[in-house]
Amino acid sequence: MIKWLLASQTPNPQIRAWGELFQQYPSHGLIENVRTDFRLLSIADRWFLPVTINETEFENSYVCSPYTACVTYSIEELDRNIRNPFLNTSLNLLLKGTSRWLIRNEINKTIHVNNFLLSTNPYPDWHGSYLPQIVRFLTEQFPHHTLIFRSLNQVQHSLLLHEFERYGFRTGASRQVYYFHPNAQTWSKHNNIGNDRRLVQKSDLTYLSPAEMADFVPQIRGLYTQLYLRKYSQHNPRFTDLFFEKAFSARLFRFEGYRNDEGILKSVIGLFELNGTITSPIVGYDTSENPKKGLYIQAIDLIFRRMHQTGHVLNLSSGAASFKRLRGGQGHLEYSAIYFNHLPPARQRMWKTLLFLLNKIGIPLLEKYEL
Repeated sequence: MIKWLLASQTPNPQIRAWGELFQQYPSHGLIENVRTDFRLLSIADRWFLPVTINETEFENSYVCSPYTACVTYSIEELDRNIRNPFLNTSLNLLLKGTSRWLIRNEINKTIHVNNFLLSTNPYPDWHGSYLPQIVRFLTEQFPHHTLIFRSLNQVQHSLLLHEFERYGFRTGASRQVYYFHPNAQTWSKHNNIGNDRRLVQKSDLTYLSPAEMADFVPQIRGLYTQLYLRKYSQHNPRFTDLFFEKAFSARLFRFEGYRNDEGILKSVIGLFELNGTITSPIVGYDTSENPKKGLYIQAIDLIFRRMHQTGHVLNLSSGAASFKRLRGGQGHLEYSAIYFNHLPPARQRMWKTLLFLLNKIGIPLLEKYEL
């Protein structure tokens, strides 16, 4: 009923293609700052979830490292967003002061379930069926690992969150994400949308459809790096040229973009769609250009167009909160569900304390500073 599966045995073509990529190449060959054991979990031969297994790997991206998410990435977020000197200093001291304690209690000894190693992991049409059997299967094979399900929210996963709590999982807030619904009547009320469309129409750039992106794949990494790694954080996934090459050929993402007259890619998106949810883990643009050219706006406009084309809900992740709110984005807290009841008392205390801090201190900060 619950078993490991080779990618080639997976009937779902999207999950099979994703699994084949990560079972064919080492994770750090695809994402420079990710070293993990990647597997596929079969649930009653109906649902197929990607799984990552880790031991320490404290330099990993936050996509499979709780230590990075809670300490190193969080310190960057504090320095970037919280200008209150007293609050900033106090929180920095708290994070740095607990870092050795977290390492000593093996915070990164984890199994992440439904982990595509992306900033946001959409879920299949699974509402917690066979959850006790999944827990038993994983804890028997890995009795010293914490189980984690990321990217959960009350809007889409209320039933799933209820099942997690029912079977002994604890939840911790991680960030605030922004949702958009393809409701044309609500959409038209936002003046910024009209302004964005007019900017796009006046642009001298040429649109590139998914089919036309083939010649521009080698340029995608550079634009993504400019935005996600240089402007934001080196702890975001550092995708390699090999990743983009294979992801394009296997159609793991829907790539679209804009080029200039010299044939240089200036703006790009890569959409990952699953079970009626659109996410955009790949966004990039030439950050050296004048902001008045609106390259970021043109990229986001492509995402909105896809939302209206499909009628699917859009999870536009975190960051750029004001920009997203002005265009109708609804902020919702995102959670991780964590199971650690089988661990030694000291490690259980570590997780309980960490979740207390995340929920009692983290949630007010997330909501106040729209992190």
